[in-house]
Amino acid sequence: MSNSLLYLYEDAENHRLTMSGVTFADFITSIDSKSALLVSGAAFKSIKYSSRTAFHYVEAHEVEQFVQSNDVERFPLNAIDIRSSHSLDILTDVEIAELLFLMHMKRGMPSPFMTSVENEWAYFSEHDGTQATAYLKNWPSIEQVLSTLVQQKIRRELRIPTLSPLTAEIIINLRQLLQEGILIDFTHIRQSMFTRQTTIPVYIAGRYEDMHVLKEDLETKKESIILRGELIHRKKNWSLELR
Repeated sequence: MSNSLLYLYEDAENHRLTMSGVTFADFITSIDSKSALLVSGAAFKSIKYSSRTAFHYVEAHEVEQFVQSNDVERFPLNAIDIRSSHSLDILTDVEIAELLFLMHMKRGMPSPFMTSVENEWAYFSEHDGTQATAYLKNWPSIEQVLSTLVQQKIRRELRIPTLSPLTAEIIINLRQLLQEGILIDFTHIRQSMFTRQTTIPVYIAGRYEDMHVLKEDLETKKESIILRGELIHRKKNWSLELR
């Protein structure tokens, strides 16, 4: 799916967020994570290896460099935060098996939040920026995650480094639509030089697991994808006008 589209769908029961148009760097920024990472998915270059468990990991102070590396951009990525790299040295065989199941199946057995490494989140992506799923232990923080992801996307797509922030009311209203699958369409932004107004369409699209199908459905104007409102920037302020 085009990276100029932002899709977010919540499964609150399982603390799961499905995303498109969000990079791993965007996600890390949105949750303000400063933990070490357990990673898998490809032959990454800038990571360490645990001989005790055969897991690959990134130390907390190296995460920023890893996030910006070509490894993340090119390859599938499975990542979870861990208390520290030292916790890998004391995992039992059963705990290792549980982590392997999570990293391979992209779901927990039964939970994606492991007491063995005390992770707060888990992230899985086949292609950076195109499709990803994430589990968040602190689900009430979803509004802050949503706020950061949407505003990062706006700044990137409009190519304006400083814009007035979205209000708390806008974020709350968008949050209420997450369970219906928000699709914010940056490919059809309307900008008026006369009124200096920017308008961004906001759709509800339902649940999608294949973003290529979502793109096709949007392009063919499938009836289930409904224009729900518009994000409007005028007179240096944002508003969300819902239908």
